[in-house]
Amino acid sequence: MKKILISTISLMILFIGCSKEEKTEKPKPKAPLVKVEELKYTPISKSIKLPGTVEAKVMTTVVAPSDGFIEQLNVQENQFVKKEKVLAVIASQERTSLVSQAKNKIEELKTKLEKTSTNSTEYSQLNSQLEQAKKELEYADKLFLGIPVISPLSGTVTQKFIEAGSAVTAKQNLFTIVDFNSLIIKTSVSEDLFSKIKIGNKLKVKFNAFPEKDFYAVVTLKYQQIDPVTRNFPVELKLINSTKEITPGMMAELELVTDKNDKALTVPNDVFIVNQKGEKLVYVVKDTVAHQKIVSTGISNEKITEIVSGLNEGEKVVVMGQELLKDGIKVMVQKPAGKMKKENK
Repeated sequence: MKKILISTISLMILFIGCSKEEKTEKPKPKAPLVKVEELKYTPISKSIKLPGTVEAKVMTTVVAPSDGFIEQLNVQENQFVKKEKVLAVIASQERTSLVSQAKNKIEELKTKLEKTSTNSTEYSQLNSQLEQAKKELEYADKLFLGIPVISPLSGTVTQKFIEAGSAVTAKQNLFTIVDFNSLIIKTSVSEDLFSKIKIGNKLKVKFNAFPEKDFYAVVTLKYQQIDPVTRNFPVELKLINSTKEITPGMMAELELVTDKNDKALTVPNDVFIVNQKGEKLVYVVKDTVAHQKIVSTGISNEKITEIVSGLNEGEKVVVMGQELLKDGIKVMVQKPAGKMKKENK
């Protein structure tokens, strides 16, 4: 009887122990949370930045035609002048000397006349000498006319190197005149980019002086001769929406589009996982299951990359949480922010 009782108790203890083990089984791990985006066709482009310098295609430095003094100065900096305008008049040294002598003689005679009695013979003689001095001054003015300095083009006076009364020598720089309608941007491209830039291409331009504004320029000239120093091909562009604030010498940054596809399947750059073979992998979710796909890529810029093969339009690509995934694993898809707000309401 005692043996039967002991056996019954042992069986009960074993049964209770098994029940506890069943109750303390570990819970199954939760499916990883991922964020997905539906694959769509979007435009993609890749560009490179090129440095450039603003230059005036039409500009000139006006020089003095002869020695002398600036008798007249008719323009100032930033003034627009038309072609053939007289910018200044130069008096030759001979003219200046003769005119100065005649003027001094006139002043001396006038001073003497003021001190001489009007009824005296001397007064009459001084008066005759004064009339003769005036004729000599008029003669000197006509005989030695001032030499005009003429503008050879229509433009803006950007520099003035002289003042009225300044002494000048022949071929001395007097003015710089710039035609602001002729402003261009000069840049250069390497051999590998030579085929990428074409006459008529429209490039976006940025200036340090105007960081908030976009300008545009069109390629007007593409040199076929390589620069032996820089090993680059020079290129010229014409500014489309230029302003008077843009001046020669300013630095420009041009954006040259090197690759472009207006209809491409694209994904963010950080979705890729590279396997040991160097292949690019992405995960797509179908019916809450993650599937690994090997893809081939095309154009890539700083944000997105073109998918050439391996994916189809409409597939849901994992863009966050892909590091924790394996092929065939179940996942939880994060709901879009808009839907979550609606559900919370």
